Order: sequence, then C-alpha cells, then structure tokens
Amino acid sequence: MKSQRMWLLTLNVVFNLVMGFILPVNTIFINKNLHQPLTVAGFALMIYSLLMMLGNALGGILFDKFSRRKTLYIGYFISVISLLIMSFHHVWPTYVILLVTLGFGMGIAYTAISGYTAFVAEQSVGDSRIIFNNMYLASNIGIAVGSTAVGIIFNNSIFLTFFIPVLFFLICIVILFLKSDVLDSVNEDATKSNKPYKDSNQVNPRDIIGNNRFILNMVIICFAIFAVWMGYSQWDSNMSIYMLNKGFSTRQYGFIFTVNAGSLLIIQPIVNRVISKIIKYLKVQIFVGTVIMGLSFLLLPGANNYSLFIISMLILTVGESLVFPTIPALLSKMSTDKNRGTYQSFYTIFGSLGRALGPYVGSVVVTVMSFANMFFGITIIMILMAVLMLLVKETD
Repeated sequence: MKSQRMWLLTLNVVFNLVMGFILPVNTIFINKNLHQPLTVAGFALMIYSLLMMLGNALGGILFDKFSRRKTLYIGYFISVISLLIMSFHHVWPTYVILLVTLGFGMGIAYTAISGYTAFVAEQSVGDSRIIFNNMYLASNIGIAVGSTAVGIIFNNSIFLTFFIPVLFFLICIVILFLKSDVLDSVNEDATKSNKPYKDSNQVNPRDIIGNNRFILNMVIICFAIFAVWMGYSQWDSNMSIYMLNKGFSTRQYGFIFTVNAGSLLIIQPIVNRVISKIIKYLKVQIFVGTVIMGLSFLLLPGANNYSLFIISMLILTVGESLVFPTIPALLSKMSTDKNRGTYQSFYTIFGSLGRALGPYVGSVVVTVMSFANMFFGITIIMILMAVLMLLVKETD
C-alpha cells in the first residue's frame, strides 16, 4: 500500500529531523552553556548512546512480543516528556539525566520504526531493498533539515531548541493514532502476487541455513555494522580537529556534510534503480559498498587540498548508499514475523555502539600514533569486514 509507505516515510523523516536538532548542540550546550569540560560532555554523550542502545534492544523485544503500535507510543511518550522538561529546566546535572532518558526513549522509537519498515518490506511486491533505500534517503533528509534549522534556532532560543522537537514528536503521535491501522495492515497487492504475505507459519531462514551457520551470519553482520559505523563516526568527530589543524575553517568542515546530504539525493535513486538490478545478493552489495567506504579514507593522509576532502566524502557517500540501507534489508531477510523487530534492533544497537566508541577509539589512535595511522587502520578494518561479509550464507 502506497499510503502505508508514505506514513512510514513521514515518521522516519520527522524522527531523524529531531535527531538532527538534538545531536549537533549537545556538546556545545554542555561545554559553553553549562560550563562543563569537554571530557564531561563526551562522557555524557557516550552514556546517551549506551542508553539508546538499551532502548534499541528493549524496543525490539516489545515490538515482537508486546505490540508494534504501543512500542512506538512508549518511545514517543518517553522522548516527549524528556524534551518537554529540558525545554523549561536545562540546568546541570538535570540536563544530562534528561538527555540519557531521551536517548532511551528515542532508542525504543527508532527500533519500532525499523521494525515497521521490515514488516512493510517483507510483504511488498518486488525488491524489498527499494523500501530500505527510500527510508535511508528519508532519514538523511530529516537529519540535514534538522541540523540546518537548529544552527539558526539554537543561537536565538534554547527553549525552542528543545520545544520544537516536542511538537514534531506530538505530530508523530497524532499520525500514529490516526493511521495505525494503515501501518499495521497487510498489503493486499502482495497477497495477489507471486510473493504472498508470510504469516506466522512461514519458513524460518534459520532452518534453511542451519543453526550454526545462521549464528555465524549474525556475528559477522553485527561486527560489520559496528566496524563500519565506528569508521564513519570519525567524520562526525575527529575529522573536525584534523581539518582545523590543516588550516581549514569550521564552515568548510560543515559544508562537507552539506555535500554528503546533497549528493545522496542524487546517488540514492541511482542505487534504487540500477544497483538492485545488477547485484542479486545483498551481501555482495554490502561487500562492494564497504570496500568503497574503506578506500575513501586513503585520500585523507597528508591531504592539504580542500578538494580532496570533498572527493573523499563523495566516495564515502557512494559506499554508504550501498551499505547502510542494505544491512537492515539483509537482517529482515534473515528474520520472520515473530522476531523481525528484535533482528532490526541489532542494526541500531551495534550502529549506536560504533558511534559511541568510534570517536574515543579514533582519538586514542591519533594520540598514540597519528591521523594517518587511523585512516589506514579504518581502511584495513573495513576491507576485512567486507571480505567476511562474503562468508554470510544468504537465502534466495
């Protein structure tokens, strides 16, 4: 159903718009407004990520065992309450307590949205990768819009910085209340096609692949998620220091993310229409994308020309467009309707872990060795994980 996908895309855009609002200002607010050291700000964000991981895990369990709709409600309500209090009471140390509570609520909500995506993709007619690609594109649009808007709003009003996300989440709650039947419905077109909707008696991929090989599959996929996000997170953290040390401005560093978001709008539709027709197996698409992402970092050691940073980001964008939406699609392919939410939580959990530890691990490597060693290390790790992905046994 087109309306089913439309409302799901809307929820995804709004969720990531809020993410774009919240994440860029936390370090600045804790350090400049609350007058806490950068180490404290970094530790607070790590706890935020860890609580989001816990929310991811709980969200997956609730989505499968309790209720899809109510799981999303729970995540939204926790997030709204946290943001509402933060709007009026943003002082130390209450702010950090509310921040980690917000991370927990958003973790539950994000896994529920991912679970709904897998649920819709499984009953869709045609290649399910298209849905995951569209959702990934939508999430990037939301983050880009949110990050741009908060840069203006934060300088004018701390209250609005936290209250506007409250309004966005309230809109999501209204959509969920009015359109929940559409989101939960079975696609009638799928039941008439040669790809019928799979009910609770569907064949378990674990039985087809074999238990031991299935476990190996999940271990490899989870390690790949962690490694890719740990490397990717360097652009959000240590790359800022690297570029400033090279004499580039904060504005030039920020513009690279504009290039990333803008180029993704062009690259993602190409991936939707071309790559999915050329590459049959999802693991091969992840292999190709991960190798491309890893190779993009080889342009950075010794880079003194701004154009090299732009080119590196463009190459990285091509790789991420192949990897990030495809891993959830592969996890969906490995799951059934009884555990779809739980398996989708693996992506959010290990992605959050990579984003939480990546900046710290990168800073340690830079401090002990150098930026060049960090870039070479990321390339080696990503290529290694890409090769391991080929060992994944994928069902036809």
